[in-house]
Amino acid sequence: MKHSHLRSRFARGFTLVELLVVIAIIGILATTGLTQLGSARAKARDARRISDIREIAQVIEFYNNSESDGYPADIDAATLSDYISGNVVPADPASGDPYKYATGTATPRRFYHLWIELEASSKVLDSDADINSEVQSDWTGDIMDASDGGVTELCTPAADDCIYDVGQKL
Repeated sequence: MKHSHLRSRFARGFTLVELLVVIAIIGILATTGLTQLGSARAKARDARRISDIREIAQVIEFYNNSESDGYPADIDAATLSDYISGNVVPADPASGDPYKYATGTATPRRFYHLWIELEASSKVLDSDADINSEVQSDWTGDIMDASDGGVTELCTPAADDCIYDVGQKL
């Protein structure tokens, strides 16, 4: 009789406390995983932005080498259709907005500035152009200013603006 009483006691299942502990552990693991996934997605979007900027810069150089007016006045599909594959100019992967572009006002245009704000800090910022089109004269287009992420390229944990740029300086 004692033996059957023990068997029925263990056959009842888990206690409420045991279930709550397991649910709490699963919740903590899920939260940690989702947090790291968000960071990885931001880094992936930044990698895409940098790749896009480099591709557009290469297309801009092709344009400059074959056109008499220098660098293009704008980087839209109509202007770059002969130089870019698929007749589509890459855009920001998160917002779909076009990348920021500025060029000289004089013809032929002999300098340009192309930039994007990154989501996460990165060592790749050490290799970008660091052109500040706000302090240079004779620019047109989307001139970099404080509303575009600042006039300096700061990318520290305390800063919210990490600007990656390429271009041809004056």
